[in-house]
Amino acid sequence: GALPLDLRQDKLDTISATLGIDALSTSITAAIIGILIVMLIMLVRYRMCGLVADWALCVYIILLFLFIAVVPGIQLTLPGIAGIILGIGMAVDANVVIFERIREEVKVGRPIGSAVRKGFSNALSAIIDSNVTTIIAAVVLYAFGTGSVRGFALTLGIGVATSLFTAVFVTHKLLDIFADMGIKNQKLYV
Repeated sequence: GALPLDLRQDKLDTISATLGIDALSTSITAAIIGILIVMLIMLVRYRMCGLVADWALCVYIILLFLFIAVVPGIQLTLPGIAGIILGIGMAVDANVVIFERIREEVKVGRPIGSAVRKGFSNALSAIIDSNVTTIIAAVVLYAFGTGSVRGFALTLGIGVATSLFTAVFVTHKLLDIFADMGIKNQKLYV
């Protein structure tokens, strides 16, 4: 049976919601600083291609937040922000793979236009493989997860799909435009 015991409340503490608000604003500030540092590193490391990557990353962020605003049920919680940041990492990774393949083609001696086309064709399968497997993981997390896991999975899936689009179409088109404009100095691409 139950023990004959009297309970007495000695202290009562209440924690307000400002703790969560502070964590959310700190996470957003950290994400902005991280994105700016990544953009700077891409610009320094890849020169012209880094500039293209920075533009594609801006397009990615705009499209991502457009999708977040349009798709019902997405809330910007800490796991959701983590999914967004992971998607940004996937976008940067796709550009790095593309630029390294272009760099390899330029070093072999191909003209810039040809190096861009060949570099993209060489990088495309790796980019699609990595993004599709991440989307599959996001779908599984969404299907079997609950609460914040589903929010993470949803923002991750949308982020990776958007990343795939910007890497394959936006980055490719911007590099083609630069190559067609006559910007063919190999030092800008290597």
